[in-house]
Amino acid sequence: MTLEKPRLRPVEAVPVRHDGQTLVALRDPERLTGELVIVPAATFLILALMDGTRTLREVQAEIQRHFQQLLPVAELEGLVSRLDELCLLDNERAHIRREDLIREFDRLPARPAAHAGTAYPAEPDELRRVLEGFFHSPDGPGADGRPEPGRSPRGLITPHIDLSQGGPTMAWAFNELRVPDPPELYVILGVAHRPTPNLYTLTEKDFETPLGRVRTHREAAARLKALYGAERLAGQYAHRFEHSIEFQTIFLRHLHQGGPEFGILPILCGSMEEELTQPEGSPRERPDVAGFCEAIRRLMEEFGPRVCLIAGVDLSHVGLKFGHQRGVDDFQAELIRAADRRMLECVERRDSGAFFNHFRADLNARNVDAVTAVYTLLEILGPGPARLLKYEQYREAAMESLVSYASVALD
Repeated sequence: MTLEKPRLRPVEAVPVRHDGQTLVALRDPERLTGELVIVPAATFLILALMDGTRTLREVQAEIQRHFQQLLPVAELEGLVSRLDELCLLDNERAHIRREDLIREFDRLPARPAAHAGTAYPAEPDELRRVLEGFFHSPDGPGADGRPEPGRSPRGLITPHIDLSQGGPTMAWAFNELRVPDPPELYVILGVAHRPTPNLYTLTEKDFETPLGRVRTHREAAARLKALYGAERLAGQYAHRFEHSIEFQTIFLRHLHQGGPEFGILPILCGSMEEELTQPEGSPRERPDVAGFCEAIRRLMEEFGPRVCLIAGVDLSHVGLKFGHQRGVDDFQAELIRAADRRMLECVERRDSGAFFNHFRADLNARNVDAVTAVYTLLEILGPGPARLLKYEQYREAAMESLVSYASVALD
């Protein structure tokens, strides 16, 4: 054990306060372990040294150098053993566990509702009441806020933040679909919050919701694979716990309850952060981006006018919770609002190039997770009118952090 160089897998680390003590909650985005691991801040600093470059004796030496404390190697071995049991180390045990979970997911007939009972009610009647309440909320579109007859958007941008914060803003977007002849196919571009093998990741599984199953459009999925390439869309396990598409499906199932049937094409979008480091050039120069956009345009033409493209995204993620050195105060919140507004003006102009270049100046310092999905949506739909329906910020006081989000309709 002492000769090994343990490497901690990528985890989400969130500081928490308990009884006056600073702790760190470690959450595994891949869910190889179902446990939420909470450790003292000092232990987390030790874990940060386990990056695959040091033996345990070298970790011990670093601890002694920085903290003037000699930690027995036996204690470090015990810590590594516990991390190994939880599959939190990048090693063979985690690899085997990941492969087992992938095979298990592949065998499922539909994707389970991963966040029912936590992010939103699992009981159908309660969920209907909550969803309908978002439309009638003072922050929602209101009972009389239905769109003009015959007008159905070609595209929507809508949040994927927890519904308890973003539900009314999501209602502004989905209210645009409350028309006599709503779309029959929704191409949903979600955000992959963990690395994926491809920039775009498709699943052909239906989505379970407390309100009933949402059908994935098999014909559209088959056509997309034919146009773009099945291997370029592989990696469907990324959908298993991802909420950015799941939250859209429950609104769609609610709106279509008792009405015409519909299908979805669920696609997760990865990161294009490397393009931001280039001083010029466009993502459309990437073959995977250009090919995907052309394939979706072709698919939308073939399936007719009753197709809607949805980007389920949030905007800025700023503050201590997201790794920034300082928290968000009122002044910073207004700066973020102004920067978000400049970004949304690019969306309203349907200018994909200006939208992407907006993030180049500071390499997306606001941690906007919408870059790939919204850029792709703008590229696919091209010129036309767009309307900002609602913009909001959620402030988490305990973490001095902020998440912003918006709903936009593209006609």
